[in-house]
Amino acid sequence: MFSSTVTAQNAIQNESPEPPKEEFRSYWLATAAAMDWPPRTTDPDEQKDALRDIIHNTKEMGLNAIVFQVVPRGDAFYESERLPWSSWLTGPEHQGTPGEDPGWDPLAFAIEESHKLGLELHAWYNVYMVNRAEYDRSPDSDPPHVYYSNPEWIEKVPTYDQTWSWINPAFPDAREWIVGNVVEIVENYDVDGIHFDFIRYGQNYDRDDSLMQEHNPSGKDNISDWRRENINIFARDVYAAVKDVKPWVKVGSTPVGHYRQSGGWAAGYGYSQYYQDSRRWVEEEVHDYVAPQLYWDIGAPGDGGEHAPRFEWLVDDWSNDMRGRHYYIGTGPYRAEIKPELQAQIDTVRNSPAPGHMHFSYKDISDNPFGDRYRSKAIVPPMPWMSMRTPGRVNNLSYDTEGNSVTLSWEEPDPGRGEDHPFFRYVVYRAKAGEVISDQAIIDDAARIVEITGEREFTDEPEVGASDEDYVYYVTAISRNNVEGDFEKADITLVSAEDDGMVAHQLELDQNYPNPFNPTTEIRFEVPSNDHVRLTVYDPLGRQITTLVNEELPSGSHEVTFDGTGLSSGMYIYRLESGSLQMTRKMMLVK
Repeated sequence: MFSSTVTAQNAIQNESPEPPKEEFRSYWLATAAAMDWPPRTTDPDEQKDALRDIIHNTKEMGLNAIVFQVVPRGDAFYESERLPWSSWLTGPEHQGTPGEDPGWDPLAFAIEESHKLGLELHAWYNVYMVNRAEYDRSPDSDPPHVYYSNPEWIEKVPTYDQTWSWINPAFPDAREWIVGNVVEIVENYDVDGIHFDFIRYGQNYDRDDSLMQEHNPSGKDNISDWRRENINIFARDVYAAVKDVKPWVKVGSTPVGHYRQSGGWAAGYGYSQYYQDSRRWVEEEVHDYVAPQLYWDIGAPGDGGEHAPRFEWLVDDWSNDMRGRHYYIGTGPYRAEIKPELQAQIDTVRNSPAPGHMHFSYKDISDNPFGDRYRSKAIVPPMPWMSMRTPGRVNNLSYDTEGNSVTLSWEEPDPGRGEDHPFFRYVVYRAKAGEVISDQAIIDDAARIVEITGEREFTDEPEVGASDEDYVYYVTAISRNNVEGDFEKADITLVSAEDDGMVAHQLELDQNYPNPFNPTTEIRFEVPSNDHVRLTVYDPLGRQITTLVNEELPSGSHEVTFDGTGLSSGMYIYRLESGSLQMTRKMMLVK
């Protein structure tokens, strides 16, 4: 087990751990009160542009997942027959009419954009806290807000200078209603996960003594145990319901970071103050992950502070009790004292068994405060208790080059036997040919990853010096559960800047297409003037295979077909000569 000895001093001074190849890197994208999004506009195109920018910035910062708040306060950021549209989408100051159609579907849009970029998208649902102000709801919306449709479920919780409305977890029909809302999302949207917040009590409710007599299927004698069990029942029911619809969808939540009273530190205790027994959900395997909110700073040696627990102590505390399930440490860069040490907090998490972390919230990390902590890309870790089926190799890997630019393209793997809903992301690796000691060494090296994408095409422009450069590219597929398959690879020669400049004005030899090929491929070339042209094909040992062109040709573009029938699979070289100029490329015959 991980031992908690990391302090602010040694976490900051020690060398940062190398970024792992597998790591969950995410953040909360909050829509309640338009905290992170949407912008102050009702124009759907402007709202889409702002959301697209956030998603692309996620990729550029080196993160690989978004937790998008789609049910902030009993309202929806997606098309629902059960919940009203959120007013934050339709009012000039985010105070529109609840239930008014915004003219587009933010959740569907976010999923499409995220998946194209190879990102996971988890739908964030605030469970029991349903509103705090009049503009969060309307009696006239269709469907109505739960505050009006089922007032008998509602409890009023004073918080600072406002009063919030919470659903009391004691009501079985309320639990069933929430489960139905979640199932609607899972059935209608290709989400990678469902993520819960406020999966707890807001406080002690006055009616609980009588409700305990009426609704106590587990026969609990202690009211605190009864309250915790009400939440546990929901956790069990919703997990089973999600897995029944789509077994691959992950179910997780963000519990209170201080689970139980310890160390004399005053903080909100999830277990005793909010009746949130999140570690039981892990023990009962009704959660795939938890993301505890550790919104405190790293403490000095021997000093946890009078009123706050130490970040590194809590990382250790959660590390000791996860029973093989995933846990992603939640950081709080929204706090002024935490953001400057965010990189040290990432290091602290990486020195623990935790397979990832999340940050609250987007607006506080949009300026990329991570330094070089995400200098290499990472795959979301697979969950061993879910399907570990290995995807096949990508099909028909080919490439096209122009100067120092290469475009790789491929087709998705064949689906596995009995796989009804195949879904793939792809990982692209790059290495200079002289650096390849073994293929597996490249695949194991996170620094070699140049792209993780949901598309089946990738364009790269690596550095090419004064002479031509040989590169090796590898492409693998990863499954819904982020299990990585075997690779296909392509050996590619990229033209130097000097050669490219000359070629552009005098002679051009394009990469054959398709490549790899079987048995025929097209070779296109361009000569600048009337001259004798020779196009010859050689094997890797330099032995001439055939001459495709050996005649005088006019200036302009020309194209010939090379037929590899009768030849063995492997690499071949084709050379174009025109006057004193010549160019050479490689092609791959695969049978």
